[in-house]
Amino acid sequence: MASFEREKIFVGLLLERLRLNGALASNPNAAGQETGIDVAVYLADGRIIGVQVTEFDPYKEAGKARALEKTIAKVDPHKPYCMNRQNDPAVVLDALANSIKRKVDIASQHSFEQFDEAWLLVCAGILEHGAIASTSIMTPWLWVDHMNSATDDLLHGSKFSRCFLLPLLGVEQAFYQWDRKICWKKLVKLEDIRSVPREAYINSLLEAADAGDWQEVDRLCDEECKMVLFEMRQNRASR
Repeated sequence: MASFEREKIFVGLLLERLRLNGALASNPNAAGQETGIDVAVYLADGRIIGVQVTEFDPYKEAGKARALEKTIAKVDPHKPYCMNRQNDPAVVLDALANSIKRKVDIASQHSFEQFDEAWLLVCAGILEHGAIASTSIMTPWLWVDHMNSATDDLLHGSKFSRCFLLPLLGVEQAFYQWDRKICWKKLVKLEDIRSVPREAYINSLLEAADAGDWQEVDRLCDEECKMVLFEMRQNRASR
């Protein structure tokens, strides 16, 4: 999938979560000039938002886990596979800070004068065979106070007015957003959790984490990956 088309999908999911209906997206680099923005969004109120998009890699060595997952997934593209997810909050926070810093550095080289605001969108838990596990984060123990300590200074010193961490796959359906007044805030779509019998799974996951039983955490996460991949195949088959 072409880079812009992929990023446009991610931005569309963000707009859906923000309930910004009627927004239109376009490629700000279509004319060949690099703007430092991946997707331009035209809101119904007339504002033009420039969104920089990045796919989160929650590991110390960027790219290594995702390359491994792609290799495992290629063995049989039609079957689910097992791979541990990142379960160390400290590593996740360091990786998040590094991801944001890279984008802040890129943004500093551009004026963004054609946009009313610039936003940064960090996507995790990518729903793609070969990327699900290596991009996933465990939101039940990712706290906004820790996120603020790790990234708030970076973001306040940047050209971004808002930043979002959007896990596309997660047990809580959590969503994190930062702005200059409130800093990081976490929202959870509890109504979605209650719509399906997931409470037992979530409780088991939290209990295992509280007990420090990371082997059980990994087992539960593997089961989640298998379920998602099964549902993806079922959806494809029904089209």
